[in-house]
Amino acid sequence: MPSRIVDIGKTNNLVVVSDIHLREPNDERTQIFCRFLETLNECDTLVLLGDVFDFLNARQRFYHDLWSEVFSRLSALLSRGVKVVFVEGNHDYGFEHNPCSEIKNSFTVCGDFVAKVSHPAVGDIILLHSDDVVCPPSYLWFRGLVKSNLFQTLLSPVPGFVTSFIFSRYARLSRSKDKYRTLSGEFMRMCVEQFLRTELPNITANAKICVFGHIHVHLDEHFNDVRFLSGPDWFTAPNVMKLASDGRLERIWLSESKRVPEKFTFAPAAQTGSLPQA
Repeated sequence: MPSRIVDIGKTNNLVVVSDIHLREPNDERTQIFCRFLETLNECDTLVLLGDVFDFLNARQRFYHDLWSEVFSRLSALLSRGVKVVFVEGNHDYGFEHNPCSEIKNSFTVCGDFVAKVSHPAVGDIILLHSDDVVCPPSYLWFRGLVKSNLFQTLLSPVPGFVTSFIFSRYARLSRSKDKYRTLSGEFMRMCVEQFLRTELPNITANAKICVFGHIHVHLDEHFNDVRFLSGPDWFTAPNVMKLASDGRLERIWLSESKRVPEKFTFAPAAQTGSLPQA
């Protein structure tokens, strides 16, 4: 788990966006996202829950210039008093250690952390990218390396267009293997059980909702009185999660041409809504 827990404070109207994997500044997915940002009139907190970009090194201004329209829309929200929170994913780098000022100034807070917000009708909400929750121990070593200040410092002198070319293509190659990485309900149940037992108590004892990025499935399941939520990535269907002031929570599908994915379910043993107590 990321070592930092950031308390964002109170929210009445929360919007969460995750796993867009923006590739090209002028493609359809980017334009859908930018148009959506213009509609956030009642939102007071926007959480970008990682992998918003297919690759971005926040320590290099090259990426701010490349994605100038996106950062301009985010800065406009910030200037209107919206809390704009960016949680690093495994495709977003450099936010935790000295991001360039142009990118850093587009957010209320950004970095590699677990976010916590409080909603008057719901209670505590935990938001994390969750790559380290569902990935094997070998990945945790790799994650620690590439997210480290040392690695980011060594990477920074490499021209942005070079890192963009290499890592964006690596991301596409990795995603091409996703069909061989089917996420089973039983495995996900085990990951959630482990998270509830070992990680959540260190964050808060009062969490009512936990929102995961990274897993690319439409998830809405209850365990031990905690509601676990996730949305599919934008390759499947452009979507966002909204939590209104009255506690009403909904998944908004932004493209009518996309098929709404079926909800991911845990293994049958977990359908009762409870897990073995720690």
